[in-house]
Amino acid sequence: MTIHIASMMPDRALDESAIIKAIIKTAIDLARLREEPIQKRAPILDLVFLLPSREEKADFEGLRLHSFDKAAQILRIESAVPEKMVASTHAERFVVAVMLDAIDAAAEFFTEQRILFDAAGHLALVESLAAKEQYALN
Repeated sequence: MTIHIASMMPDRALDESAIIKAIIKTAIDLARLREEPIQKRAPILDLVFLLPSREEKADFEGLRLHSFDKAAQILRIESAVPEKMVASTHAERFVVAVMLDAIDAAAEFFTEQRILFDAAGHLALVESLAAKEQYALN
């Protein structure tokens, strides 16, 4: 399974927020791993972070399965970003934690659909990002 991450930003004022910086940094780190064999396999997990604003916020908490494109083998999962995470110093840890949760949710979904999925390999990939982050924070 390949992992993609993105964000839905209802307000341009969020451009310089801690959460957007964390999502961008994690996406860049993930892109550096695109040559890993596990990142070249289907199915695809498309994780979208839904950011809150004064005018708009997700109508759910946590994660939800959005859709599955059977032909393209793309599972979209959405994550409602809590308002407190927008400017949090823990934004990078939050992004990684959500990715780990999304992989667990994808594993359950793909198991039910009888689609081969290497959950352990993807968890290890994301945990390697987290370990790199821990090293950088110390």
